[in-house]
Amino acid sequence: QMANDLAALLDQLQIPQTYLAGHSMGGYVALAFAHAYPERVLGMGLVGSQAAADTPERKAARSATAGQVAAEGVQAVLGMSEKLSADPNHVAFFRELIGRQRPAGVIGGLRAMAERPDALAELPDFSFPIVLVHGLADALIPVERSREMSAQLPQAILVELPGVGHSPAQEAPGETAETLKKLLKK
Repeated sequence: QMANDLAALLDQLQIPQTYLAGHSMGGYVALAFAHAYPERVLGMGLVGSQAAADTPERKAARSATAGQVAAEGVQAVLGMSEKLSADPNHVAFFRELIGRQRPAGVIGGLRAMAERPDALAELPDFSFPIVLVHGLADALIPVERSREMSAQLPQAILVELPGVGHSPAQEAPGETAETLKKLLKK
């Protein structure tokens, strides 16, 4: 649905093609958009994301977390803020950001992530430029997931950032931006 919403927004803005970048769940949306609308993608950046679907255990965990959020509100996921960055100085920022979310949005996001299809098989179909940015200290999505994608994408550029966790744009903004700019030079 988010990929279709993005297509509708681009239509409204009269943007026929675009460069697309997504972080974590945003990467899942970017992959879904690229699958549904490949002719509209000029290039794609995936930051701390993955193409593989959730394992059955991960799906069950997301479902349980969604249930907790339904019962307790977003307070149930505030502890996630500590996993979003390898830099403890970012925890307060993420805690405040999570705290502002509506429970329905968090629940919807958790369910959408749990039910997303595996996109690994589609990767070789992508002919547009792709850059992958991943923190080597990512506590949520291991760097092996970006390496797995890179292995299937001969045109991909993979940049691994030492000491960076799940949020490269906050932890290493310069390096992340420079990597994403490589899409424009291909």
